Amino acid sequence: MEDVIGPDILCWNTSFFTKEARSPGFVSWHQDATYWGLSEPDVVTAWVAFTESTSRNGNMRVVPGSHRTPVPHVDTFDPDNLLTRGQEVTVEVDESQAADILLQAGEMSLHHVLIVHGSGANPSDDRRIGFAIRYIPTRVRQTGGPRDSATLVRGEDAFGHFEPEPRPDADLDPAMLALHAEISDRQARILYRGTTRTSF
Repeated sequence: MEDVIGPDILCWNTSFFTKEARSPGFVSWHQDATYWGLSEPDVVTAWVAFTESTSRNGNMRVVPGSHRTPVPHVDTFDPDNLLTRGQEVTVEVDESQAADILLQAGEMSLHHVLIVHGSGANPSDDRRIGFAIRYIPTRVRQTGGPRDSATLVRGEDAFGHFEPEPRPDADLDPAMLALHAEISDRQARILYRGTTRTSF
């Protein structure tokens, strides 16, 4: 990650993208940066495959070169869409130009915060599980809402734009669970700003 965004790195956010077997869940074509509220698009997502991710179970697809230009989005709040707002790009996507990101369990891909990407449903008999880890350089700020938090994972933080998240002392520590709930609530307010929704 240092080769991509430099030596001073925060882990800003993580989330699982789980598609159950034979489920209609999908991810529409979108750019991550649209609702995240971060001051600049120097954000890289490491998408770690906990299971294989193939054309049989709804692998991620990307449109090469689309990270150069932000495009408008619309909220759909489609109940089968795995994104918070069901957001999708309002421009036509030439799917013949999309590239498949095919991963075996334990492999990962890296993608830019502005790459147009999405994935289909999982009609297979097995779960498809991916774990997304979002990394930012320490100079990036949150501009979309209340003060945000992150974990310093490499180098130094000379800016202090994010509240440092403490390391848990034990699994399922009650204080850390409460902090996680507070952070989730804060991030929901950022992601849902401009809508009537306030929680995931």
